[in-house]
Amino acid sequence: MTRLRASVLLVLAACGGVPPEPADEVPPDARETVEVTRWSARSELFMEYPELQVGSGSRFAIHLTDLASFRPLEAGRVAVELDHGDGTVERFVADAPSVPGIFGITVQPERAGTPSLGIRVRSPTLQDLHQLGLVRVLGKSETSDSPGAGASPADAGTAIAFLKEQQWTMEFATQLVESSVMQQSLRVPAMVEPRSGGRLVVTAPVAGRLLASVRMPGLGAAVQRGQLLGAIVPHWAGSPDRTAIQLALDEAKVALEAAQRQRQRAERLLAVGAVPERRLEDAMAQEAVALARLTAAEQRMAHYEASRRDDPHKESLSSFSVRAHLEGVVTAVYATEGAHVEEGDVLLEVAATEMVHVSAAIPESRAAVLRSLRGAEIELANAATVLPVRELVSTAMVVDPQTRTLKATYLVDNSGRHIAIGQSVIVRLFTADTLEAPNVPDSALVDDGGRTVVYVQTGGESFERRQVEIGNRTGQNVQVTAGLRVGERVVTKGAYLLRLSAMSPEAPSHGHVH
Repeated sequence: MTRLRASVLLVLAACGGVPPEPADEVPPDARETVEVTRWSARSELFMEYPELQVGSGSRFAIHLTDLASFRPLEAGRVAVELDHGDGTVERFVADAPSVPGIFGITVQPERAGTPSLGIRVRSPTLQDLHQLGLVRVLGKSETSDSPGAGASPADAGTAIAFLKEQQWTMEFATQLVESSVMQQSLRVPAMVEPRSGGRLVVTAPVAGRLLASVRMPGLGAAVQRGQLLGAIVPHWAGSPDRTAIQLALDEAKVALEAAQRQRQRAERLLAVGAVPERRLEDAMAQEAVALARLTAAEQRMAHYEASRRDDPHKESLSSFSVRAHLEGVVTAVYATEGAHVEEGDVLLEVAATEMVHVSAAIPESRAAVLRSLRGAEIELANAATVLPVRELVSTAMVVDPQTRTLKATYLVDNSGRHIAIGQSVIVRLFTADTLEAPNVPDSALVDDGGRTVVYVQTGGESFERRQVEIGNRTGQNVQVTAGLRVGERVVTKGAYLLRLSAMSPEAPSHGHVH
């Protein structure tokens, strides 16, 4: 009201006229906005409301997230309780959310003071109570003289806004930073090699030609024990004159026919008693010898033909089979089908893959690590899979003159086929020393332009980018040696999308349904 109208009213009141009007209440939009974020073991509460005042409604926008799934609470009953400590409890209730996850409640206290504020949650899936401590309730004519509860101007420039509506529609999760004790470790490059006794060098048993009709396995092909790898037709060592070989074959045929006739004649004579039985036995022996000579002559002819042609039948009696005596994969191939080989030539190499050796290369400056090794694990390229080692096979206290490294070799169970022979991997070597430091999941780390960062949740819808230094690692857990404190809450799912949101030139609009 104007000064003139106020003076008139005062005069009228003094004369027993119109009584003065009560002082105006402070409208909600003129009061400080209070923001509260609180986590329990079961739920996350993020709440916004104008500062409380007697006789005036303050609209509470209560956001509730189920921490078991990080999804919004879609049903239930939420109550705002003001406990004045003398048995008087003012209670304001919403029986359902305005939209999933957001409960709108108008709170109009009847008493000024500093009651205890509590948010009670009851739903089919969640029951919880958030005790928020003492809260100030202004009198009707009282104005706030305390600074706002929001972020300071200095903080506003560095905070990243990420609304609950965004968090609820994506794969999102946070986690408290806890302290853990881990073994000190050293990350070094390593190479996957065949284990001792797990490498087979396949050589040619005889000099000859590899059959083109028997396909040899290629590089990287899996082979089974006893599998046919190739066939060799030996070089022809006899006369190259085919006519002489054919003549010997024809003579053997004629000799067999003559022996068969002699045996038949002896059978007829024996039947009439003209010759003794021994005569038939001699004839049968001569027939068997003639048959053996014919068979040998036919095999010589087949061997000759096999040596002359590139694709004889693979089951030819004149070929030698080359088989695998180890189950694994082919790591090297030195010959092809149809090629001429000498006895002892290496045809291919096979390595077992069920159990392999992984040899870690340790810089000579860290040679002392070899004296305190307490285990290791293998990090694959995608960092999503970690393989344990079975045992330490050997440590070589000899420096490689080319790489200036020492070798520590581990036996690894590779039955899952996670690593391949010849593959480069990273091995994390654990030592006897330990370190206690904040611990976060590997999924919380984001590569931001070559820097390792995490996103810390400072409020329900505000986050902070934090550059960190990482230390020891065990499985998917990583120690942070700088940039993070125990008790802070970091984003473990959705950190990359939060980074993209931070890079956006426009801050998201609020959009809450209150």
